[in-house]
Amino acid sequence: MPILAILAIPITACVQSPPLVEITQWEWSIEPLRDEVKAGEVTFMVTNTGNLEHNFVVEGMDETIELILPQDTQSMSVTLRPGTYTLICDLSGHREAGMETQFTVNP
Repeated sequence: MPILAILAIPITACVQSPPLVEITQWEWSIEPLRDEVKAGEVTFMVTNTGNLEHNFVVEGMDETIELILPQDTQSMSVTLRPGTYTLICDLSGHREAGMETQFTVNP
């Protein structure tokens, strides 16, 4: 009797991670390492190198990083459509002191 052998080969899907946008913020600046990405899911990794607490907001989005302590890093992922977005720290007086920058999302 012939013996039938079945060979199982694991198939690993090539899953691509969302683009990572590293951002450094401190008194009174927000600086992304890159200032544009393609539309879709984006992960922002925000490091507060300053001496005060900050937060991180992409205007027009519901998701925010509510609090980033000094010398701490927090991240969040959002899905962005093509357009220009304003990235800010919206703690009282921080945006007015210069904590805002523009970010472009291409099709």
